[in-house]
Amino acid sequence: MDKHRDEYPMLNHWVFFNAADQMVAGRYWLNAMRESLNLYEAGRAEDDPPFGPVTHPFLTTVFNEVNSRAAKLIHAKENEVTNMYRVMTASNLILNDLMDLKKGDNVVFSDLDYPSIPFILLNLQKKGVELRRIGNVKGEILMGDMEKAIDEHTKVVILNRTTPWAGFTYDVRAVSQIAHEHGALVLDDAIQAVGAIDVDVHKDDVDFLITGSYKWQGGPEGSGIFYIREDLIDQFEPSFRNYIWADLPDGIPFGFPDHDNLKHWDSPLVRNANKFNLGESVSPVLFGWNATLKFYEKVGIKNIESEVRSLGDYAIDRLKEIGCRVYTPEDREKRHGLVKYTTGDPSLDLKTFNRFNNPPAGEKPVKVSLRALGGIDGIRVSCHFFNTKDEIDTLVETQERLMHQEHVLA
Repeated sequence: MDKHRDEYPMLNHWVFFNAADQMVAGRYWLNAMRESLNLYEAGRAEDDPPFGPVTHPFLTTVFNEVNSRAAKLIHAKENEVTNMYRVMTASNLILNDLMDLKKGDNVVFSDLDYPSIPFILLNLQKKGVELRRIGNVKGEILMGDMEKAIDEHTKVVILNRTTPWAGFTYDVRAVSQIAHEHGALVLDDAIQAVGAIDVDVHKDDVDFLITGSYKWQGGPEGSGIFYIREDLIDQFEPSFRNYIWADLPDGIPFGFPDHDNLKHWDSPLVRNANKFNLGESVSPVLFGWNATLKFYEKVGIKNIESEVRSLGDYAIDRLKEIGCRVYTPEDREKRHGLVKYTTGDPSLDLKTFNRFNNPPAGEKPVKVSLRALGGIDGIRVSCHFFNTKDEIDTLVETQERLMHQEHVLA
C-alpha cells in the first residue's frame, strides 16, 4: 500500500519493522493533535474565561466519536466500549477491582504473556489465587494444554491474542468456548492484533478486550480500547466512582439554584462501558486517536490484514531461505505479520540487532526489536501494511551477509 506511506514521514529515513513496540508517528494524528491545540488557543481570548472548547475531553463530541469508531473497529456495540490508555491500566481495573478473586480460585495464562499482566497476578498469588501458567511448545500455546489447565475453579483465562514474543495467534473463539463451559471469563489482551488483523469480539465471544493505541493501531500514545461484553456491564460495579458518568435523571445540576453536592448526585453510574472509564482522557490525544480510527476506516481493516499477512508470509519464507529458525507458526491461521526468528546464535542475533540500528554511512537503519521470553529469543520483525517486499529483502540480505561473515570467521 505504497499510497499510504506518505502518512509516515519517518519511513523516508528508516526501514521500519517495529510496530509491535511502538509505531512511527502518522501525519493524520499529528495534524489532529495540532488542531486541538489551535482550539485551545482560540478559546482563550482575553475577554473570556480560560476554558477553551476542548478543555474538558469528556464534553467534546470527539470522545463519543472515538468510542463509536473504536467499537466499529472490533465489531462491538458502542455501549460496550470506552476509551482507556494502557493494557496495564485496564488489567488492574479488571483483576483488582471488578473481579473478587480469592483463595481457591485460579487464573490461566501463558509463559509468553507480556509481563504487565503476570506482574499483577503475582500480587493476587499472595492472596491465595492459584496461577496456572501454560508453557509454550516451540512458540505455540497448545489447545490441549489450555483444556487441561481450565477447570471449575478457573475465574479468568488471560490471552495475549497475538503473543508479542513469538507471533503465535490464538483461536480465540475456541478458547472462549472452553472457558465459558467452565464458567470462566476471557480477558483478551489484543494490543498485538488490533490494527493488524480484523478482530471481532462478538464472533470470538470474549468478555473483555483491551488494547493501547500506539502499536499496530498506528495512533498516538495515551488512548486505547476497553471492551466489556454488554451483559456483563450491570454485573460489575467499580469501587471508584467518576461523577462525569453519573446517570443523572435531570442532567448535570451545576446551574440549579438549589444545587446540592449530595442530593443531586445520588444516582447510579451510567449503564454502559463508560462507567468503567478512569478519567484518563486528554483532549489532544483523543483528537489524534479519532483521526487514527478515521484513517483506518478509510484504508479498511480487511485490506490491512490482507497486506499484513502477505508480508508476514514473505518474511518467513525469505528468512527460512537463508537458514534462520523462525519461531512464528507456519500455519497462517496462527499468525499474522509479527515474525520472530533467530540465527541460532544469541551473540549473532545481538550483533545483527546492533548492525540494523547502526548501519554504515549511507544506509537506513532497520528498526526491529530484540526480545527473549519463555525460551523464545531472537529478533522480532513487525510487518505492517505500509511495508514492502523490497524492505524485507533489505533486512534479509543484511542478515545473510552477517551470517556469512560469521561463518567465514569461524
